[in-house]
Amino acid sequence: MAAPVRREIEVYHVHAAVLWASIFVALLLQMFLPIKIPLARLFDFPLLVTIYFVLAKRSRNFGTALGTMVGLLQDAFCDTYRHLGMYGMAKALAGYIAVAASFKFDFDRMIPRLFLTAACVLIHGLFYAGLEQVLLESPPPFHPLDLASAILVNVALALVIFRILDRFGTVA
Repeated sequence: MAAPVRREIEVYHVHAAVLWASIFVALLLQMFLPIKIPLARLFDFPLLVTIYFVLAKRSRNFGTALGTMVGLLQDAFCDTYRHLGMYGMAKALAGYIAVAASFKFDFDRMIPRLFLTAACVLIHGLFYAGLEQVLLESPPPFHPLDLASAILVNVALALVIFRILDRFGTVA
């Protein structure tokens, strides 16, 4: 009987300044871009940054903590009219799912990363919509077409963002 083949998981090191600068820029873009470009409301820069750094670090605790932190910052600065913590919970779930998937599949190439991004955007959107339905007194209506559009737009945006952030990482 043959022994199972173990695949070495590459963990990338990203300087802390790159991590914080990326989060800061993502939050700024999330706050100000929809004001000038209405279509930008579909973009989720903080989620894409979370997915990228979670895949780079490959730690469940880091993935959940980063998703929670980025989501809470987004709640505090970008969507002040909503309840604090909803994006934190949704991004924590997306971060945890991304890192859990990284142990099962190889996300070192761009195409698998894009499939994971689509899955995380879908899960994030459905979980956030579920939270709105359960927690808010008068929840907004759920629009599946908006979610489908957000998945397509964010996957296309991930092509650009992941390539830019790949330039700053090194194999540890």
